[in-house]
Amino acid sequence: MTSVSLRAMFLGYGNVGKALRKMIKERGEKTGLNVKIEAVVNRSGIMLEDSDNFIKNKEGGPIDALNMTNPDVIIDVSSANYESGEPSLSLYREALSRGIHVVTANKAPLALRYGEIMDLAKKHSASVGFQATVMSGTPSINLLRLMRGLKIVKIRGILNGTTNYILTRMHQGLEYDQALKEAQALGYAETNPEHDVNGFDAAAKLTILTNFAMGLNLSIKDVVFSGIENIRKSSLKDKKVKLIAYSEGRFAKVSPEEITKEDPLYNVEGVMNALDIHSDIQEVVIMGPGAGPQNAAFGLFSDIVLITKGLI
Repeated sequence: MTSVSLRAMFLGYGNVGKALRKMIKERGEKTGLNVKIEAVVNRSGIMLEDSDNFIKNKEGGPIDALNMTNPDVIIDVSSANYESGEPSLSLYREALSRGIHVVTANKAPLALRYGEIMDLAKKHSASVGFQATVMSGTPSINLLRLMRGLKIVKIRGILNGTTNYILTRMHQGLEYDQALKEAQALGYAETNPEHDVNGFDAAAKLTILTNFAMGLNLSIKDVVFSGIENIRKSSLKDKKVKLIAYSEGRFAKVSPEEITKEDPLYNVEGVMNALDIHSDIQEVVIMGPGAGPQNAAFGLFSDIVLITKGLI
């Protein structure tokens, strides 16, 4: 197998970044991939070496690190900033304008500026891989890449594992507050779970899915969303409610919905995610984990492999 060499720069270096580094080293050779990590940049500065632990040896930010290394690919595993998309957005603009690929697990830039990012990539013959932004390593975006030629007319999905876990436990008899505390204790929910429970996270993912599947340029501001904060156990008697992300293109929404046993999303329980894609020819349903460092790392890894094979 012919090996392809890539020089990479990481933005962010938390659990997902470290999991990806390990995956590259353990699985890269088997897939014909030789990735050399030239730099890692985070809030504290720049590391110009490949190390399991971050050791700052240069001052500066993302653009400084880009200028120092001129990598082949930027790998974004930084925290999402939904106010401005920064510092990721400025880094994408600069990297793509130089023909440098971007692979990201960060939803914010694409949820805010999808069209601009994709136009820049096309103009400068660069690729943008973003499988890890939706359903993590479970192929959602990359499944849609295989469905080119079909007209996607509708998307339905369970795209947030935190809320799905809470609703599953409420269906089993817990009150909302009890289910939330349990999810937090298990690490499924953050200390501040606002973006999960109010529907925002699912709306960001739906924005990205809709734009890619239907060739649109929506912003998260175009998606109507509501969450599960006001649902109580008493309202779930003999009912199953899921937080459903739904899109027909220009109309996209996230809201709690009662679903029946005939619904393909009915038995998606716990922290699992699922996607129900309707096209003009067929319906495809997939289910899998939508979070976790290993799963997100695999989403990123698969994009890097596809880029080297010219498939993104």
